[in-house]
Amino acid sequence: MIRRALTCAAAAALTAFAPAALADRVAVLPARGGTDAAARSAADADIERALAALGHTPVPDGAVAAALKGVADGVADTADELRAVGAQTGADWVLTGTVEPAVTTARLELTAYLASTGRIESVAREVDRDRSAPQTQEMLAVLLRPEGVGMDELPWERPAGTPPAGAPPPPSAGETVVVPPVPPAPPAPPADEVLMAYPLGPERVWPAYAGGRRFAVSASLGAAVAAARLPGASGSAASLVGAARVAYALGDRGLEVFAGGGGNLVGPFAGWIEGGARLMLTPSLTPHEGAWRAFPLHVGPALHLGAFFRSGAGVAGPGGATYRGDLDVRPVFGASFDVALALGPSVQLEAQLGNLRWVPAGDGSLLLVGATLGAGARF
Repeated sequence: MIRRALTCAAAAALTAFAPAALADRVAVLPARGGTDAAARSAADADIERALAALGHTPVPDGAVAAALKGVADGVADTADELRAVGAQTGADWVLTGTVEPAVTTARLELTAYLASTGRIESVAREVDRDRSAPQTQEMLAVLLRPEGVGMDELPWERPAGTPPAGAPPPPSAGETVVVPPVPPAPPAPPADEVLMAYPLGPERVWPAYAGGRRFAVSASLGAAVAAARLPGASGSAASLVGAARVAYALGDRGLEVFAGGGGNLVGPFAGWIEGGARLMLTPSLTPHEGAWRAFPLHVGPALHLGAFFRSGAGVAGPGGATYRGDLDVRPVFGASFDVALALGPSVQLEAQLGNLRWVPAGDGSLLLVGATLGAGARF
């Protein structure tokens, strides 16, 4: 009798702890497909609830996001990329979903990578929007098992009214069936997001140019040559120039205002202070799964306005000595074509091409052309 009681107790304990023992860690990648962000968000929520109901443990979103940073385009869709995500997160499975919504249904395809064997399998079906949670759970129950999908008929492919093997009998007449409420789907992620393929590692930012860091400081070096000179100018028409500026990005369209100054490091004594604005566009910006993706190369025109100062004409003194004249200050108008390559959200390389600066005067004008290269930091 005692032996029989111990045997029953052991069997009950094994039954109670079987779901926990069979629980696997599953790295769930963000759902893809279509342009309906709400449909993708709803699919992610259904998958999360189904995994909990099946006793599996989802890998935290932060760990999945960190693993995806090591994927070149941020989307793990090859065997090597799925293997890398599984290894970094320590997951038994890597799961991804693709949803194509229709009016009352959605085509859902689930793909699972089993880390222990390297097997990749997929299942797909049309799910009803009002029954998407249990139907998604039915798909995962077939997909996330060691033996795989197999060759048998899938449960949702059976003729209507045919219960699956081992299914409990239908409720008898008068029996009340309690269905737990389904929690509402979380709100859809904002569409204002761009996956930027920075050389230092891909990141999701907004806007494309500033990357969420509005303030910037930069410094540059370059060369300039006087295509037209003011009366009384002497010496070489070429010079080595240096400049620095501070900037602030306005809005989300790449418009940036700046102020700064510079001068000749080698060549005739001259300098300038100026302010202006530039419009930095991102030519590679394209739609990507309800958001955007781009390479961080930004280009656009810039306009400058300020003051240009130089030493006045020399004055001959006693004994033939020449004395430098008073400082000559004049307005300056400028334009350039700017190029910026962001290495990451907070570091970028810059170039100003053309660097036209026109200094008008009553008896002539000075026209400078050139180019500069530099680097900047964003905050």
